[in-house]
Amino acid sequence: MDAYQLAKLVEWAGTLHTRKRLQKVVYLLKAADCPLNVDYTLHYYGPYSADIARLTDAMVQADLLREEESPNAMTGKSFSYTLSDTARSRLLAGLQDPNLEPSRLRLQEFENLARRLLEEPDLQKLEFAATIAYFRKQLQAEPWQAAREAAAKFKQQESDSREMRDAEEFARQVLEPEDSD
Repeated sequence: MDAYQLAKLVEWAGTLHTRKRLQKVVYLLKAADCPLNVDYTLHYYGPYSADIARLTDAMVQADLLREEESPNAMTGKSFSYTLSDTARSRLLAGLQDPNLEPSRLRLQEFENLARRLLEEPDLQKLEFAATIAYFRKQLQAEPWQAAREAAAKFKQQESDSREMRDAEEFARQVLEPEDSD
């Protein structure tokens, strides 16, 4: 993932609330075949990329992203991101950069999905869906139920709970949209 792609996600969000949301949105986009070059590992809160964390920090340091800290009852604090004026002008300039054309066009194909993920009000559903998608990718030939069961075990949840079933359906809609209609 590059700075242009991260800036576009933040632009589409307006304000991107929480690092966890950023991690899960990017993972689900990548799982849906969005061309984001980023590696993930499994973390307590689901799929996690140190690359995204580093890129976000670097963009804050370069004054491309504005970071706002707020209290969070679960973790003590959370962070939200908006584009700086510098980033906005660079994004506009990037629209004319022929070197960004393939990346920009491919990312643009995923704008509707990205906006849907960014606007999902239930952050836990996003977290569970990303974790189910992670196990689905790991268990490739196994049915969705196996991915949900593995994710539920990992997250210490009941596999048949409404939350896990809703998250599975959400993950299916992201990874296999034509099958969910």
